[in-house]
Amino acid sequence: MDVLSGVRAVLLLLLASAIAVGVALAFQRLVHHRLKRTDFVEHNEVGAIMIAVAGSLYGVVLGFLTVAAWQHYTEARQLVVAESDADIDAWHMAAGLPAEARKRVRSDVINYATIMIDREWPLMQAGRFDENAAMVSMDAIDATATLVPANAGEANAQRATLDQLNIVHDARQQRIAANGSGVSWFEWLVLATGAVCIAGFCCLFGVRRTRVHQVMTSIVVIVMVSILVLLFELQYPFRSDIGIAPGPWKDALAHIHEMEAGTMPNMRM
Repeated sequence: MDVLSGVRAVLLLLLASAIAVGVALAFQRLVHHRLKRTDFVEHNEVGAIMIAVAGSLYGVVLGFLTVAAWQHYTEARQLVVAESDADIDAWHMAAGLPAEARKRVRSDVINYATIMIDREWPLMQAGRFDENAAMVSMDAIDATATLVPANAGEANAQRATLDQLNIVHDARQQRIAANGSGVSWFEWLVLATGAVCIAGFCCLFGVRRTRVHQVMTSIVVIVMVSILVLLFELQYPFRSDIGIAPGPWKDALAHIHEMEAGTMPNMRM
């Protein structure tokens, strides 16, 4: 899985399709070479009904897992947006804290975003994460939680900042968990078995022109392989070639730097 995750999605699709079509056509040629063409033609009608049933059952399972993987991918993307937005909001809410606490929290918030871009995202492509990110996040929480507010304004800022920092912490934990859960080996075994059966069944029909039959079999195989490759690319939201990029974190840093360079004094460190 880790080796295939490093392959470009388009290249993986082309290689998988080429290999699957080659194997299917070779098997089809072998079967038709061993048996008489009339044996296949006589059972075309019965075979069509049986492959329709088998294909429908396989399509339901494959479609269900693909939709589940797509939802998993979409939820992971939403987690990234929520985490980065909360990081920005924590930076904003810290404006009401005393100078020392505000500087510490904002420094941690910026360091956290930088770690996400420079270190954690490359590690997530290998299924890992940066341990220092949690320490930076907890330092910001510690700086806020241990603060003794001097007035109601500082108390409100403390509460609002802690809320956003907690969202950052929880979203990161959910993101890491999402990157570690994919389609199980048994589910892949079921999908592979079903694909082999459907492709093999396509070889048991009789068509007058061999090339037409080969094209029909190839189309079925390519459609199945394409969906399987899509499922493979979606199962781990941050590992594949089409994985979620750290774009929201880059936008978060750009926004913070823009605020720091602005005219509002409370927006500076």
